[in-house]
Amino acid sequence: MTDTEKEQNWQTYRSLLNDNIAIFTANLALFTAYPNPQLSSVVQFSLPYQQDESGLPIADEYQTLIRKIFKVLTQLSALPNTLFAGHIISDGMARLYFYTRDSDAFQSVLAQFEEVDNVEVQRDGDWDLYFDFLLPSPLEMKINATEEVIEMLTQNNRSLSDTYLVEHSFHFDQKEKMQAFIEKMGLSDIPFNQIQYTDQPVRLDDEDDEVYILKLEQELTLDNSDIFVYVESFEYLAKEFSGEYQGWECDNLVEDAQLN
Repeated sequence: MTDTEKEQNWQTYRSLLNDNIAIFTANLALFTAYPNPQLSSVVQFSLPYQQDESGLPIADEYQTLIRKIFKVLTQLSALPNTLFAGHIISDGMARLYFYTRDSDAFQSVLAQFEEVDNVEVQRDGDWDLYFDFLLPSPLEMKINATEEVIEMLTQNNRSLSDTYLVEHSFHFDQKEKMQAFIEKMGLSDIPFNQIQYTDQPVRLDDEDDEVYILKLEQELTLDNSDIFVYVESFEYLAKEFSGEYQGWECDNLVEDAQLN
């Protein structure tokens, strides 16, 4: 494998797994290695940890667990024709996933780690486990980004009980679909200040198709779950009208191309 294929680009996010809170970490660098018919086996195994009431590591255990993961990951990633896909921390176990050509050699190295448990090998030539299970969905990425914004505001000593001007952004391929979305919002019980949109399609990048841009403003406090409810609602509402919800920002409204 080349050095590029060995690179790791981690995306971490929270979600639910079997109704339990789970911390997912996916190696986004695998996109550059797919497809690879040689890496058709996925090996998965567990590292146990002491959990709190939510099933995640207790405070004193988390850093110890991360060190264990890195130790195992470093040695296994050094094997030829082996790629780290990601791991999941939930319900007292960290579950790690690797794609490899030689699962027997992989397991020989893995046997050196006494704490490793629940080793499984399965065929996965299309990397379904990676694309369908480990990678975050667009909604999960937006939920994770929302958590990061709130954490950033807290670290900057901003009060979440203050009222923030929040701007949600949407893209639509068709003007008719955008207008239908606007009509739907007017009939919904979702509170908002105003909606602005481009009357003509805009090309955002040389390689992208032209899209209609819509901005929706709300005034919200961020000390409750409302913003998460709206993020999820807008994700599904946009899809209903063949649009894409791009996410939100607060107190930093970007003036864009001529909005009506």
